[in-house]
Amino acid sequence: MKFFYKIFLSMLLVLTVSLATIEYLTVSYSLEHALQREENTALSQHQMAKYSIQTVLLGITDDYTTSNMENIAKSAETPLGAQSGLFFASQNSQSGRDETVYYNSCKINPSDRIPATGILEYEIRETEKDRYLQVRSSFTLDTNSFVLVTEKNVKELFQDADTLRRRCEFFYWCILATGSFLVLVITFTLTKPLHRLQGTTRRFAKGEYDVRAEISSRDEIGDLSKTFNYMAKTIESKMEELKDAVRRQEEFTANFAHELKTPMTSIIGYADTLYQKTLSPEEVHQLAGIIMNEGMRLEALSFKLMELVTLSQSNFQLEEARIDEVIADAVETIQPTAEKRNVRVQLQTESAWVRLEYDFFKTLLLNLMDNALKSGTDRINIQGSCEKEQYMISIRDYGRGIPKEDLQKITEAFDMVDKSRSRKEHGAGLGLALAVKIAKLHHTELVYESVAGQGTCVSFMLAKEADDEEEEA
Repeated sequence: MKFFYKIFLSMLLVLTVSLATIEYLTVSYSLEHALQREENTALSQHQMAKYSIQTVLLGITDDYTTSNMENIAKSAETPLGAQSGLFFASQNSQSGRDETVYYNSCKINPSDRIPATGILEYEIRETEKDRYLQVRSSFTLDTNSFVLVTEKNVKELFQDADTLRRRCEFFYWCILATGSFLVLVITFTLTKPLHRLQGTTRRFAKGEYDVRAEISSRDEIGDLSKTFNYMAKTIESKMEELKDAVRRQEEFTANFAHELKTPMTSIIGYADTLYQKTLSPEEVHQLAGIIMNEGMRLEALSFKLMELVTLSQSNFQLEEARIDEVIADAVETIQPTAEKRNVRVQLQTESAWVRLEYDFFKTLLLNLMDNALKSGTDRINIQGSCEKEQYMISIRDYGRGIPKEDLQKITEAFDMVDKSRSRKEHGAGLGLALAVKIAKLHHTELVYESVAGQGTCVSFMLAKEADDEEEEA
């Protein structure tokens, strides 16, 4: 069952039960209250008639003739009113049955329900058209027992109750009809945002990831719409990331195939030339050099790819190490290459302990230094300094720099700002992509600052394991 019908039927059921209960209680209370009032009045009138008859009978001792007793009963009936009746008779105390009926103006004969001596009874008795409230009692004077019954017509009381019931039924149906319409409007108003949210959800499921739910209230439905919008935004962001990842993967595959194809084509072509033709020693030496260069580029590419795959699939244990010694070791490794390029390496570091994976961290430093050497700079500044609980490492060159539009994508695999120069120097555009992964392994990230024509600075922070004072202690 739909939520709309659940709300509508539930509210309609509550309204119906509430109105029926109110109607029943109203009619019942009204009839009960009116009937109680009539019973009290009838009991009072019965007692007055009884005392009136007893007072007269006390004045006479033996004149219990029928005519005399009838006059006494009529005198006692007069205060009861036109809609009342009276029954008066003598009673045989042994048999319990009346011997003589002196007077009877009751519409319903009460002789079949004579109470015992000293008992007061009352009940409502019905005919086809009327209802009467009869009060019965018996009393004894000297050795004589008498029965007195008073009767009052309460037909109007029940007619008033019926009239009230019909009016309540009329108002019940009017209020129920009006209430049903209002419940329908309220239910539609409450569920309308849900219908809109449902439509938005369906559109989102069909691929419209930019669609958002309309927030028209501050209640739970509004909160649900906000949650949906947050979810949609998150999913849209993830979809964009997936699309970007797919694009990067496609570019990676295309670039990888291209990077393999170019040197392989050169190697095969020049090798075929060596095989097919008779060349001079100088030409053989020249072609062999080209083949060697292309082979070295393939070797560098394979090593870089292997390291990228290894970083993606393994977990590594970080161990404590003296960071200044690790940096000095990397500078010593790169020094011969720097001397060949006539590049001066300036090293300035402070001592500190950090956690790192030695081989990969050295690879990170060597890649950053290698990029600096290839920038056309004449010197490289490498600094390591303590900053409170962290250790900052920066590598600065004064070479060509990186254009602002290329700065955001230099860490992508196979991205090369100057492709011809990179291939000439056996580069494949994997160094910085590898450096980013190694930095992430060490819970840090690379920060690039570059100005075209002025140089580039790469820096990152590592968490220190101990302060200098602790190290000395």
